[in-house]
This record gives sequence, C-alpha cells and structure tokens, in this order.
Amino acid sequence: MATSHIKEPSNAVLLGGDSMLSRSDQVYRMSEEVAVAYLVMNATPRFNEIGVQQLSSHVHPQIFSGPPTTPPQHLIDLSKDHLSRHQLWGKNQENAPPIAFDLPTLHGSTLDEHFYKLGKDACEPYYSQALGYARADLPRAPRTWVKQSGWTKYNEDGSHEAVEAPQEEMLTFDTEVMWKESSFAVMACAASKTTWYAWLSPWLIGESDSDRHLIPLGNPEQARIIIGHNIGYDRARTAEEYDVRQSKNFFLDTMSLHVAVNGMCSRQRPTWMKHKKNRDIRAKIASESNSVELSALLENDMLSEEEEELWVGRSSINSLRDVAKFHCNVTIDKAQRDQFGELDRAGIREKLDELLDYCAADVAITHRVYKKVFPGFLEVCPHPVSFAALRHLSSVILPVDKSWDTYLDRSEETYVRLSKGVEQRLCDLADRALELKGDPDQYSKDDWLRQLDWSGQEVRMVKGKKKGDPPRPAARQKMPGMPKWYKDLFATSEAKLALTVRTRIAPLLLRLSWDGHPLVWSDKYGWTFKVPVTLADKYTDKPVVDCNMIDEKNLDIRDDTRHRYFKLPHKDGPQARCASPLAKGYLQYFESGVLSSEFSYAKEALEMNASCSYWISARDRIRSQMVVYENDIVGIQNTNPSKDLGFILPQVIPMGTITRRAVENTWLTASNAKGNRVGSELKSMVKAPPGYCFVGADVDSQELWIASLVGDAQFRLHGGNAIGFMTLEGTKAAGTDLHSKTAKILGISRNDAKVFNYGRIYGAGLKFASTLLRQFNPNLSEKETQEIASRLYKETKGTKTSRKVLNDHSFWRGGTESFVFNRLEEFAEQERPRTPVLGAGITEALMRRYINKGGFMTSRINWAIQSSGVDYLHLLIISMDFLIRRFNIDARLAITVHDEIRYLVKEEDKYRGAMALQVANVWTRAMFSQQMGINDLPQSCAYFSAVDIDQVLRKEVDMDCITPSHPEKIPHGESVSINQLLDKGSAAYLDPGIIPKKPIDLDQYPYTPRPSVMAELRERTDVDYLKAQISTNAKELTDLIKDVSKRSSKSTTASPYTGKPSVRSSSSTRSTIPASSCAQPQEPRLVDAPYGYGGVTRLWEPTSTKFRPYGKQLIRTQLTGRPVLSDRP
Repeated sequence: MATSHIKEPSNAVLLGGDSMLSRSDQVYRMSEEVAVAYLVMNATPRFNEIGVQQLSSHVHPQIFSGPPTTPPQHLIDLSKDHLSRHQLWGKNQENAPPIAFDLPTLHGSTLDEHFYKLGKDACEPYYSQALGYARADLPRAPRTWVKQSGWTKYNEDGSHEAVEAPQEEMLTFDTEVMWKESSFAVMACAASKTTWYAWLSPWLIGESDSDRHLIPLGNPEQARIIIGHNIGYDRARTAEEYDVRQSKNFFLDTMSLHVAVNGMCSRQRPTWMKHKKNRDIRAKIASESNSVELSALLENDMLSEEEEELWVGRSSINSLRDVAKFHCNVTIDKAQRDQFGELDRAGIREKLDELLDYCAADVAITHRVYKKVFPGFLEVCPHPVSFAALRHLSSVILPVDKSWDTYLDRSEETYVRLSKGVEQRLCDLADRALELKGDPDQYSKDDWLRQLDWSGQEVRMVKGKKKGDPPRPAARQKMPGMPKWYKDLFATSEAKLALTVRTRIAPLLLRLSWDGHPLVWSDKYGWTFKVPVTLADKYTDKPVVDCNMIDEKNLDIRDDTRHRYFKLPHKDGPQARCASPLAKGYLQYFESGVLSSEFSYAKEALEMNASCSYWISARDRIRSQMVVYENDIVGIQNTNPSKDLGFILPQVIPMGTITRRAVENTWLTASNAKGNRVGSELKSMVKAPPGYCFVGADVDSQELWIASLVGDAQFRLHGGNAIGFMTLEGTKAAGTDLHSKTAKILGISRNDAKVFNYGRIYGAGLKFASTLLRQFNPNLSEKETQEIASRLYKETKGTKTSRKVLNDHSFWRGGTESFVFNRLEEFAEQERPRTPVLGAGITEALMRRYINKGGFMTSRINWAIQSSGVDYLHLLIISMDFLIRRFNIDARLAITVHDEIRYLVKEEDKYRGAMALQVANVWTRAMFSQQMGINDLPQSCAYFSAVDIDQVLRKEVDMDCITPSHPEKIPHGESVSINQLLDKGSAAYLDPGIIPKKPIDLDQYPYTPRPSVMAELRERTDVDYLKAQISTNAKELTDLIKDVSKRSSKSTTASPYTGKPSVRSSSSTRSTIPASSCAQPQEPRLVDAPYGYGGVTRLWEPTSTKFRPYGKQLIRTQLTGRPVLSDRP
C-alpha cells in the first residue's frame, strides 16, 4: 500500500454545544455568546509500507514534527519476506475510520523535549529541595525529651516548645507503633536541616481513651519533601493524607532508592544471604578471639570467597539495618524495636527517653542513607520524569465506606460456615474409623485405614493409692486408649479436634483414589497411588512417575512386591511431589473422574477448599488494613466530616523490585471477583466518594508491545517483524494474533496461551513452558510435553545459531520472535544497560562487570522489558499530572497495578479525565516509537481500547462481582472508546482557552537534545545479520555466509542504505545501516550523571575508559558538596 502523508482540509463538525452552557465560567473562561463545541476533524487514513494503519493525517503532524521517515526499500523487502515465512504478509485487519481531533499542543520540537519539560515542571520544587537536603547534615538530636502529647520542637539552643506541626519544607521522618495493640503510631521523630521534632500520642500519655490519633505534618498546600525508609508505612499514620484532595507532600522512600541503585533480583537473594551468614559467623569468631592470626586468616578467607561473586559486594537486602551497613558501614541495633511489641503503654512510658532515642537514631541513620542513595538514584535514573512520578506513586489512596466492615464480616462468616460443614463431615469419618480400633483384622485389610498409625492404644497403669486397690490409669496421659493418629488431631488433651482438608490423613478418611487405585502417602514421594503389578504397564506413557521405593522408610511400602507406586502428577513437573490432593489444582481431576472418592462430599470438600483458598491466604492482610474514617481524623478540620467515608492508604513501596515496579502485598496482588471464591470481591469494596468516580484504563498488551517494538525498530517500521505484526494486526477471529498462534501450536486455550507468551517475553525457557503445559494439559506424557514445548520455542524464539562471520555472539533465527530476543540479549549484554526511552540504568548487582559471563541473563532480559513498562507508567502519570493542572480537572491518582491505572475524578470532569488519559497514552506511545527510531505510531495502539468510568474498583465495568460472600450484583459502570468519547462533544473537550489555576511555564526549562539509548545498537544493525535472523533452514544460512565471505574480499561495496559504492575497512565484512536522524550518536560519552538537572554540572568523559574511575567521584562531589573517595563498602 502506498504511504499517504497528505493533510486534508479541517472541516469541523459541531457536536453537543449546548451541554457546555452549564459549565462554570471560572473553569472554562469561555465567551457567553459562543459555547465552544468539540470538533471532530475530517482526515485521511494513513498506512505504512506493509499496510499497518498509522495515526491519521490530522493527528500525526500534531505529534511528530516533520514528515514520517520512510525506511530503505531493502528493509521493507526483508520485512515482507520475514512476514511471508510466518503466513502473516497481507493479513491485515480491516481498515478502521481515521481518528482525528485536536490534541493539546506539544511543548517542544520532539517528544523527548516535551517530556523533559513536563518532568522538570512536575518535579519542582521537590527536586531542588531533595538535592539541597542531600547536601545537608542533621543537627545533633536532643539529649532529653519532654513527655507531652503532640509535637514538640527542640531548638538548637536546647530550648523546646509545643507546636501544632513541624511546618518544614524538608523532613526525615519515622514512626513507631505498638503493633500488637493498635495500627496507629504512639511516637514519631522528625528532623529538618536545623531542628528536631518529636510527637507523642495522647493515648500513650494517658490523655485519651482512643488510640486513633494521626500525626499532622503541616499545611497540605505547602510543597514538602518527607524522607523515610519504607515511608509508605509512616505515611499511613499522617493526618493530611486522609483526604480526597491530594496534598503537596512528596514522600521519598530510601528503600526504593536503594532497590533502584543496588537492589538484587530474587535469584540472587539466596546467594547473598549465604554470604551474609558466612560474614556474620566470621565476624563473631574474630571478635570473640584474641588471636590476631586467626582474625587475619578469617578476613582473607572471606575476601577470597567474595571475589567469586563480585556482585555480592554491590548489593544488599532492603532492611534499614542492611542498607545502612552497605552504604554507610554503620551497624544498627534493632533490638529495642521489639519492645514496642512486648511492653504495654505503661512500660513504653517508663522507657520513653530510651525509645525516643531509638526512634531518633533511625531518623539520623535514614538521613545518612539518603545522602548516599539519592545521588546514586540520579545517576541511575537521570530523567526528571523518573523522579517526578515517584510523588504520585507514593500518594495513592483508596476510598471505602461502611460496607468495608460488612465485607470483612460476611467473608469470614462464609468461610467459617463452609469450612465447618466439611470439617464436621471429616470428624464424622474419623469417628467411624475410630470404631474399628479394637478390630485390627478389619482395618489392616483396608487400603486406606491400614495407613493410619493405630499404635499407642495401651493405657499406662499405676498402682492403686492404697494397698489392695486395683491398678489405675496413670495421670497426665493424653487420651488413653486412643490410637496415635487420633491423638495427633488434638494439640492437648483439653484442645478441640483439629481436622481440616489440609490435615495429612484427610485423603485417607475420604478414601481417595486415582484412576480407581487407592492413594498412599510416601515420605519420599508424597502422595502416590498403588497399582497391581499386572496393571502397571498401563501407566508407562502417562504423565506419572514410577517410584523406586528402595529408600522408603515405610516398610509396608518398601517391601510390597505385589504393587507398583506412581506419584500423583504435579503442575511444577515430575520432580515436585503432591502434598495434598485436595489442593485447588486437583479440582480438574475430580471433575474428569480421575480423582475420586467413595463419598460424594469428597468433591464438596475440595470445592470448599478451592472456594476458601483466597480468603485463607489473604484474610490476615485484608483484615489488618488500616481504615480511617473522616470523623477519626485528628489535626485536620474537615468542614463536613462523614462517618461513612473512609480511606485506606496502601503502604506501597514505589520501586520495590529491581525493575522499579511498585510493590504492596494486598492491593497490588488482589484477585478479581470470581463466583466460587470467598472474599475475592475485595477490589470492588473500594468505592468512590459521593460526587466522584474512578476513571482508568488497562494499557493494552503494554509489555508485549514494548518487546515487539524492539523487533520492529530494526526494520524502522511498525509491524515489521512477526511478533510486532501479530500484536498490531493480528485478530482473534482470523487466528493471526500472537495468543491464537501459540494456542494452536500447543493445543491449549487462547487464555492459557497468554501465560506462555508473557513468560517467554520475560526470558523464561523450555522448563517454564513444559511446566505450564503439564498444568494446562495433564494427559500429556513427559516426552510429548518436551516435544511440544520445543516446537513452540523453535517456531517463536527460533533456532540458536553461532556464526562469527555474521555476528560476534550466538543468535536466534527463523522464529517469529528471533529479532526481539537477539536485540534484548544484545541489550542485556551491554556494560550497563539502560531502558530505551528514559535511560534508566540497571542495578549494580546485575551490571556485566560484576557477574559471570551470561549470568542472570533471564533476569536482565526481564529487567529490560519490565523496567521499560515502568518508564511507560511514569510517562503516563506525568502526562496526566500536566493535563490535570493545565485543564483544571479535579482528579488525582488512586492506584496503579502494573499496567492498570485508576484516577479518582470529580463526576462532572469524568469525560475530560477520560480524554486526558487518551491524550497521555498517545503521547507516551509516540515517545516510545520516536526513541526507538520510528517517527510514527499505529492507530490501533495509540489510544486505549476503552477508558472505564466506574463507581467501584474492578477489572471490567460489567463484572457483577457476585461471590459466595457477596451475592448482590454491583451496578455496571461505563466503558468508552475514543470514538465514543469524541461523541460526548463538549463534555470531553480539553479547551485550550482554559486558564490553569496555577500558572504553568514550561519555557523556563532549557532543553539539550540527548543521544538516543538505542542509537548505538541501531548503528551496529547489519543487513546480512538481518537476513540471517530471517533464515529458516541451514542451507539458506550457508548460502548467505558464502555470499558474505565472497563480498568481504572486495574493498568496496554498495551501501545498502544509499545504494552507492562505499569504502569499508578491510576488517569489516558487514554492511551497516546508519542510525536514524532522530537520534544521532555523539563521539563524547555522557558519564552516568543526572541528565539536565539544575544545579548539577554535566561532565563529559572521553571515549577512552582510563579516566572512568574519576567521573563518578566528581559528580558525587557536586551533589554532596564535598569529595567522596569511597562510598561503597
């Protein structure tokens, strides 16, 4: 298809003008004569060279300056060849009508300039405050403390005074909680550059009967930066944050800063803990010994061991104790913290000075850590957007009402009712089995009951108290006369019987069978089933493991020659053992009849277990949520406090993993409502306050699109590689989308295929695929599983090939995703990988110089994709922050869950909020495309497929949220596409005539173009290498190598980019494609320094690396105000 860059005349269509008349003049500043209506523009649809529909002729010039860059013809031809080999060429979607409307104006000639200015505007004045505070030392802490409730200010001259709140612009803050008695703080310490503060709860002092006291920090309209370690915990105990209006507080978490700079991945943690344990043992021995020689020997041994794992010395786990030791070489004694869980209020008051000293010491240590990790964070994440987004991620809020308490009660009641019913039936079965205790002939012949331990029935007797009295039972015997299996069901003689579906003997009492054969417990293999030897051949090709019982402790099993024993299959593979056949993963076997019981209620027991599994695992976290109702708030005078309106502040760690994803153990892992799962309606219990609603969206295939864009960028063409084409153009109906093709290869459902695809994109291998395949298709043998998984990887990832003449490293070829994985592996193998868009660096623990060659490759690839997904979220948040302020939209971020984002928006602004989300998404996707080297954007992914407007928090607006504990249907919300939103007319119009309540001046931030992170990788793009990655058979690859070798003997060749002869050095055998004009590389290399931040001089480093050790020290000197020769242990 021909590419169209024609801009049609803008013929306006008037929509919904009358609806604007009710808008406030203060908000819109519009002329009374003309109600400005929303304009839908006529435009021409545009398509790229392989038929993928792009932004319309009206929208494209608003996003990208200048005409789109056309890729060289040979790249287009290669792309078509590649797509044809995977039966994709020409299978485009039906053309959609072009979407055309006027977007808010960009601030800059490129999207990078636009986002740089948005980021700078959003992060001030906080960035300046944070930078200045990182140079400051705290004053000396008070030597004595005053025992009075509320805040006490301690002046430098030793005087003190009571104050309402600190009212400081910069604070380091820590709270202490008597966590066994209350969720609310009993004391807190804070310090500014000049002053110390301490807060004591009136409840602790004895002035109040209520423990529900929050800590005021001062005027919520004052821009303030508050530093703390895991500051989300402390934020939940501050007064100003419990308000539907967002405060100007910026809670900056030193734990998150540490994770981004020196965090470790989950695979590294066990090794690090082993090294830490060894170091601690050596230190203890050395400190207890007076032998100088022994101490020296231990030190040398420790050093030699550390050298084997270089990354261990570049990281630590996240506790304040370990972080302080790592960054500051300070040892903290956290023993006093235990007193807050051991003492009552009187005990705390008696040790008040000592415990305030402890709290103040944490503040002082946190500030020392902050002075190290904040400059490090600016080096790792230099873009202002990365810093500015943290304020919003640290300020999430969830409104609830009194139905929250009802939810807790009903979920618990339903769980107790269901579990009690099953437990009663199990108790009845136990009583029936107990009736046989005097009849060993009967229970020893029963395949299930014979496995119970019937010993211990003897009653121990002692002499009578008087001479001639008969013997009597000895005292303090536990249930004399009862068999051991029954006694074990009671913790003590007085305790109640404890028998649930999780109890080891439950499957025996229920008489469970696998394929008609009784289940048998093996200490070595877990649950097995025994099969007569004559029938055992039936299971030769089945996905079950034949157990060798030679090492089995149970002699009855070990010496059984008439049966063979097979392990029950497990979703984690043949090596894993089944600990409970009543786990929810075995429900499918019950339904298919493979797992059966003599009792009909065995299935009921399993269904109950599956139904209650979510509540059992999450109930403690859910019930411990700290809900504060408006009439609880102390320190803030609400005009009309509502006793029914409450808030939960999720205690989020904004960068809790090395990929900088947010972490929180309840809301960020919450289940969606399921009809058979008790308590799974959790999210829908979050309800918008009166006059507000939730406006949000799920980013469609966010990380899948980012990964596919990495492949497309090599052709400079959206949809240029197979996975990119499937992501953009594939349809479920035609079976050409990624999930449908994977489902066809594996013979599983499309929904199950999604799990495979995302796992593969994150770098998971054959073992992962085999494990999932067994889970989704239990009837496959191990051989079949391996064969199908191998075929999947061959068709997707491709075949691993090593040809030095084509590429220095081994590479994948012939698969739909070969281009993506080759580029991701190349990306991950860089000295210090940076995300392609915002240039955020990888943690030191995964830098190439500190790990073995090829080490942690899966984690590094996973980092590249997920961390780019975090960049996407940060760009989206900062876009929304600007649009909300620019167009006076009453909205704030409520919560983000990976690729979901939800805003709390005033009801009258809901459609404008939805439009702002659509605009933010276009900007963000376009930024990604431009930084990857493509000055265009597909229309199919430019806009959210739908923006949800709802009164509750849930995955989809049409979910009824009916569960066993919530039988009532929740009214549906509204889901609007971009076209439906445009049809709303004036209600969704972002009027450029609106005057922001607070002036926004983006021109005050000078912008210097930066080299694209991907420019260097594009520089090395080689046409022959592209052809090699496309090749699907060995002969084709051999012919290509012959051709390359033949051409390498010539000194000149035609440039594939220009078609003209060009001279190449004799050592080069490849033809390279220059980087696109949007991101030209520069000879000098920018040191890992904060990019473009005010107050920080940008230092350039020569290409030579011999001066490298001095660069960071110079930068740290400017950030901290003094030279730091060694800032790492």
